[in-house]
Amino acid sequence: MKPTNHKKTSMKNKTKYFILLTGGSGNLGSEVIKSKKFKNLVYPSKKKLNITKFLEVKNFLLNNNITTIIHCAALARMRNCENFKKKAFLINVGGTRNLVKTIIRNKLKIRFIYISSDAVYAGQTGNYSEKSKIKPINYYGLTKYFAEREVKKLKNYVIIRTRFFNKKKIKFKSSAIDSFSSTLEVSRLIKYIKFLVLHNYIGVLNIGSNRISDYDAYKKYKKIKPCFRKTIAAKLNFETSKDSSLDCSVFKKIFYEKKKRSKYYHTH
Repeated sequence: MKPTNHKKTSMKNKTKYFILLTGGSGNLGSEVIKSKKFKNLVYPSKKKLNITKFLEVKNFLLNNNITTIIHCAALARMRNCENFKKKAFLINVGGTRNLVKTIIRNKLKIRFIYISSDAVYAGQTGNYSEKSKIKPINYYGLTKYFAEREVKKLKNYVIIRTRFFNKKKIKFKSSAIDSFSSTLEVSRLIKYIKFLVLHNYIGVLNIGSNRISDYDAYKKYKKIKPCFRKTIAAKLNFETSKDSSLDCSVFKKIFYEKKKRSKYYHTH
């Protein structure tokens, strides 16, 4: 299979190894594909690989030379997770469990990059570190936490807790000046994902920007009106965070130390 052709899934080639991307049609997955940063990337459609079907997952992983999985597939909209909890659990938790179970049972040597969320934290006080208490305030965050527990059963994994946006797809007309996070533009997140695919770090990492309000994050890319969080919250049937900003010092240390070493070897 040509790694850029997502319509085919037969990749039996003993001289090539592949990165499997799940959720290739989603907001993050589609941008990962467009970035062309990942060599030998395969991204089968749901018809070719339904992660909620254990046998499909097993057959796919056993019959293809996968060395890395970037697991983006999820029911990600919070409103949908609240309205369709069974579906959210099946995809977000069950799908992750099927991938993990297949890797463990068959002793596959696969590096697993799991895209989690800042929604696993309480989202009230901000500056959450990887050691902060896990306390999801909505069902989406809860499913992400349960999925993380599955991923931690593996030996070679990275759990990325983050929040991102696509500067080309900001659809709303107003945004809160009193709602804070460490959201970052999707292209930056993809850059960091590639870094972790190649790095040997194992564990949980917060990845994001400096603390910023939703309004300040988006106004750089689109003309929007400022509003207050309570105005948006009044229209929702689930709780949202007030301040979900992240302490990303662990990742920054790893990332910038690697860059310094790389610069050193290129100049000596």
